Amino acid sequence: MKYLALDIGKRRTGAAFGDTSVGIPCPLLTIHHENINSLIRQTLVIIQERKIDHLIIGLPLLPSGRPGSQVSFVKQCIKKLEEYGVSYSLIDERYTTPKNNKGGSDAYAACGILETKFMKEKDI
Repeated sequence: MKYLALDIGKRRTGAAFGDTSVGIPCPLLTIHHENINSLIRQTLVIIQERKIDHLIIGLPLLPSGRPGSQVSFVKQCIKKLEEYGVSYSLIDERYTTPKNNKGGSDAYAACGILETKFMKEKDI
């Protein structure tokens, strides 16, 4: 199964790619966008070009587990993606970014989200 992971931000969104046959996430790119529609449009192009089966979206929770300030924006993006029938799952991204955001790349933050998904599948 081919996955695209997103670390959604209001102006920049990290994207990472992974395939269960390999089980290793790879940073793909940082999507620069002015609004939700721009993000969705660019995401749909990646999904089509890479033949993505499933989207993994980071859910920005606070350390307490409560929703962070970005959750509302992420949910708006999800609602738009649902309009296009995109298959997705949410992953708690609380502890993925610092470990994987080498060099400040948003794509590495998305790698952390996808790595969490792969570890859950392996039950690690």
